[in-house]
Amino acid sequence: MEFKLPELGEGVNEGELVKWLVKTGDSVKDDQPLCEIMTDKATIEIPSPFSGKIASLNAKEGEVVKVHQVILTAETASSSVSSSASSSVSSSKVAASPAHASVGSTSAPVPAASAPVAQAASTHSADVLASPYTRRTAREQGIDLTQVAGSGPHGRILLEDLDRPSAGGAPAVSYSGPVGGGGALIEERIGFRGLRKKIAEKMRESKHNAAHFTYVEEADVTELVKLRAKAKAMAEKQGVKLTYLPFVMKAMVSALRKFPIMNSTLDEAKQEIVIKKYYNIALSVQTDDGLTVPVVKSVESKSVFQIAREIQDLVDRARRKKLTSADLTGSTITLTNAGSIGGLFATPVINYPEVAILGFNKISRKPVVKVINGNEKIAIRDWTYFSISLDHRIVDGAIAAEFMKAFIEVIENPTLMFLE
Repeated sequence: MEFKLPELGEGVNEGELVKWLVKTGDSVKDDQPLCEIMTDKATIEIPSPFSGKIASLNAKEGEVVKVHQVILTAETASSSVSSSASSSVSSSKVAASPAHASVGSTSAPVPAASAPVAQAASTHSADVLASPYTRRTAREQGIDLTQVAGSGPHGRILLEDLDRPSAGGAPAVSYSGPVGGGGALIEERIGFRGLRKKIAEKMRESKHNAAHFTYVEEADVTELVKLRAKAKAMAEKQGVKLTYLPFVMKAMVSALRKFPIMNSTLDEAKQEIVIKKYYNIALSVQTDDGLTVPVVKSVESKSVFQIAREIQDLVDRARRKKLTSADLTGSTITLTNAGSIGGLFATPVINYPEVAILGFNKISRKPVVKVINGNEKIAIRDWTYFSISLDHRIVDGAIAAEFMKAFIEVIENPTLMFLE
């Protein structure tokens, strides 16, 4: 049988084959992951809708493959599988590894009329209509999809339907050069594809379109350090890991409300600046595969503990490749934090088409001059720097300075964020 690349979501016609999870000659089982496909929205793990033996792999890692293109052939016990092998794997809620995603959403395409309709009494899960993410979730929870009645179009099994029943490898590396002997030159070549390639495309797009400039300001965060220390023990009792990031996000919202132009994007096609009246803050997360930016939605309406819990969840799922496309879309501004690693400050690259990205850097103890009771004295304080990169086409330097002034005021007096 021939296995064709299934539908990957509305408006998605192709994807990069990042990694094969099987090889020629392998025996595969129903729902076993076959490969990883990266689109502009997410990285999708394609599951097998059949059981059989892989006869050939018809696409190479790093190759861009089209929807409905034959990507492998297999020997199966039943030839009837081939008619549903592609149509039964179309996806909307996809399991995603960290990937920079364009602002937007995916939705499930309506299956073709010839696609089989899922029935609760189906004898083979290949005949069941379900997205890769739903299939993976069912597999992890030990749920037999043939025993689940789908509530979606044409009987498609949705993620929420799973609540109703009772019941890969390292990247290819090549070496060149002589081995052995003194002074031998050895090179390692790693395929430039997948997340690394997507990051490169995103960074180039940002630098090509936005007119970058960076503004840096220092801050006395002694009171913030004290507040976090007091709240940390309370958070731990609730199973929450409390970092400084939720406080920084709340301070960002406070300043963004005063300078809404900072929470905007530029629609170049319509020549309009789109000012967002909601605050979805993307957070740069470093993973083994590279940098990704999941989004904390509606920061203005959440408590510090709620934000901390959501950050903890997003970071954990990013590093386990469990993010969905919804986790990666809809941001209005980005926060990047390298403080845990070190460095004085940085000049972060804008998460285009946003107009601003805020950098939070390391906190260190240092002697500073403070006015105490009208007298200048040397005091040991907790100190840090914040750097913000902006699109100079949209934001002027004076606005950036005023924004940072408002932001630093809340950071240095963190109780203010709870008074708004």
